Amino acid sequence: MARITIEDSLKVAKTRFGLVSLASKRARQLLKGSRPLMESKNREIVLALREIAAGKVVYAHPEFLNGSQEDFKPIPDNTEFIGDEEYLE
Repeated sequence: MARITIEDSLKVAKTRFGLVSLASKRARQLLKGSRPLMESKNREIVLALREIAAGKVVYAHPEFLNGSQEDFKPIPDNTEFIGDEEYLE
């Protein structure tokens, strides 16, 4: 396979910050024993970049999580939590 470049991964991640965040999380998963999504004999960070460039690793935005176990639901403003009484005026 050809050398992976940051530009290839940036096309998927859109921003440098997003790429750093996504690559570091995926590399950490690989270091902890996660199964690779593609074959590679490279180090974990290079494999993470390759997976991102291939589109196999993407962000989990709330709009993409519809139909998952629990859809994203905002907490209403009038919700009371245990221990709130000490913060009430």
